[in-house]
Amino acid sequence: MAVTLAQAGYLCTDAIKKGIINTMVKESPFLARLPFITVEGNSYLYNLKSTATSVAFYETGDTIAESTPVWAQRSTSLTEMIVDADMDKFLAQVRSKDQDLKAAVLEQAAIDFKDKFEKIAIMGYTTDEGSTKQPKGLMRLCAECETATTEDWDGVNNTQAVAAGAAVTELSLDILDRLIDVIIPGPPDALIMSRRARRKLNTLARASGTNLTVTQDEWGKFIARYNEIPILISDWINDNIADGSSSVTAIATLDYDKTRASGYDNTAIYAVKFGENGLCGIQNGGIETEDLGTLETKDATRTRIKWYFGLANFSKSSIAVLHNGYTDAL
Repeated sequence: MAVTLAQAGYLCTDAIKKGIINTMVKESPFLARLPFITVEGNSYLYNLKSTATSVAFYETGDTIAESTPVWAQRSTSLTEMIVDADMDKFLAQVRSKDQDLKAAVLEQAAIDFKDKFEKIAIMGYTTDEGSTKQPKGLMRLCAECETATTEDWDGVNNTQAVAAGAAVTELSLDILDRLIDVIIPGPPDALIMSRRARRKLNTLARASGTNLTVTQDEWGKFIARYNEIPILISDWINDNIADGSSSVTAIATLDYDKTRASGYDNTAIYAVKFGENGLCGIQNGGIETEDLGTLETKDATRTRIKWYFGLANFSKSSIAVLHNGYTDAL
């Protein structure tokens, strides 16, 4: 059964582990909503439903044609994400009168841990920074809705890669609605975008005579909504994707650090449906902490935070990406 990290945090008896989980989900609206299932071993094969059963009508005496849904096998591997946090014993002893320095160090380590997760959850296993040590992120999972080896977003051959246009096109509400409509059953649970894309969406909404609604999540943070769909901001979606051609955007060679300029000013907006039948995290053991004790060469103690996890998409129509669109928002 899939549970979110926030729910898992309620069950923790380890105060340090609970504090780390709470810090991560409080700082990341994406991670707070992503459910996880536990798997055995270090990899996971699953079937991606790609074609529904064909249901037809018949007259008496007609030969009934057999039809079964089509599944395409996909795979994902558990990856190891680890950070070590050292606490100097001298500082812990003489400077902890007003603040628990170890708790502060671990809190910052948890935030950095979250940042790395969010970046890889978007860009993992692809772009010029990609590595097989990383899990597959949304970029790659959207491409794999076409085939298991696809490394681009093809707006013609991949229904889940929604191109704003064959040529680069400015974002509009109509284009965003096209993205939302490919999530079946809809609506999506969230739209994930950059801050610049959210500002553009605000501008478009005001120009149409409406405004984005705003609500608070369980952590008291304000979340904007478009047509009641939560907008999750990711600072790891860069608005510097190269112009696509013929509705195709290459992602395997995307330069994450490319300066945004003409020809490299496109963005990506993701629509996702979370759950065991949609976008879901996989893990073995959950987030763990280890007290490694006193270091041999330093007057310090070390705490290790580690997580064996990956991402999987169990239904083709549960994720989608809008690409080949640009925003002129500042």
